[in-house]
Amino acid sequence: MKKTSKTNLILLFLLVILTLYLLNSKLIITSTLEYIELFITKLFPTSFLLYIISSLLINYQIIETLNIITEKPGKLYVIIMSIICGFPSGPKHTKELLEKNYISRTTANNLLKFTHFPNPLFILGSISSLLTTKLALKILFSIYISNFIISFFAKEKDNTLLIKCNNQTDFSKALNQAITSSFKLQILILGTNLFFYLISVIIVHYIKTTTIVYVFINGIFDLIKGIFSTTLISNILIRSILILTFLSFGSLSIHIQIKSILSDTSLKYNSFLIWRIISTVISIIIFLLIY
Repeated sequence: MKKTSKTNLILLFLLVILTLYLLNSKLIITSTLEYIELFITKLFPTSFLLYIISSLLINYQIIETLNIITEKPGKLYVIIMSIICGFPSGPKHTKELLEKNYISRTTANNLLKFTHFPNPLFILGSISSLLTTKLALKILFSIYISNFIISFFAKEKDNTLLIKCNNQTDFSKALNQAITSSFKLQILILGTNLFFYLISVIIVHYIKTTTIVYVFINGIFDLIKGIFSTTLISNILIRSILILTFLSFGSLSIHIQIKSILSDTSLKYNSFLIWRIISTVISIIIFLLIY
C-alpha cells in the first residue's frame, strides 16, 4: 500500500510537470537551450577529460603503484581523484573500486562521508569570476577542511587489507571504455541537472519571490544555475555563503546522481546525506571565521 501511494504521488507529480511544460513550451525550450550552453561552456570542459584519465589510471594499475606508499591505496586514490575531478567522482570511484575489490564495504561507506569536493578548476575559473579569486579560494579551503574534519571524526575502524592485480587491457580498448564511461556520466549529470532546473524554472515562473528566495530555489534544484544566479545579489557575503552552501551540500540534481550511482550497491546514501548537512554547517562556520 505504501509503495502504491508513493508511485501514485510520483505519477501525479510527473503529470503536473508535463502539463506545465506543455503550457509553457516556449519558456521550457529557451531555458533548455540556455542551460545546455551553460553546461557545455562551464562544467563539461572541467570534468570530461579528468574522468577519462582517472579511468585509464585504474586500468594501468595506479592502485598497485600507490600500494608502495600506503596500505590503503584504493582509499588514497578515491580521495585524490575526488579532489581533482569534483563531485560526483567520489561516489563514482568509490563504487568502481568496491566492485573491483580494491576497497572494503566499510572503507567505501567511510569515503562517501567526506569525498564530496567541488572541481577546483570550476572554483578557480567560474567562481572566481563571480566573486574574487581570494573568496573563491576561501570557499574551497572551507569545504576541504570541513571534509577532512569529518574524515577524522566519522571514520569507522577497518582492518581489511585488499589489493588485487588489475588485468590491464589494450590502450585503444581502455581509452574507448574510458570515453564511453565518461560520456555516460556527463549525460547523467546533464540530464538530472536539466530535469530539476526546469522544475525550478516552472516554480519561479508561477510564484513571485524575493531575489534571495529565487536564488535559493535555483540552487536547491540545480547547483550550477543556483551559483550563477547569485549575481542578482549585491551583498558579497550573502552571495559567498549561498555559493558555499550549494557547493558543500549539493542540490537535488547532485543527490539524485549520487543515489543513482549507488543504487545497485550496498553503500548507504542516507549516511552521505546526513554528513553533507553536517559538512555544510562546518564549512560555513569556517568560512565566516576566515572571511
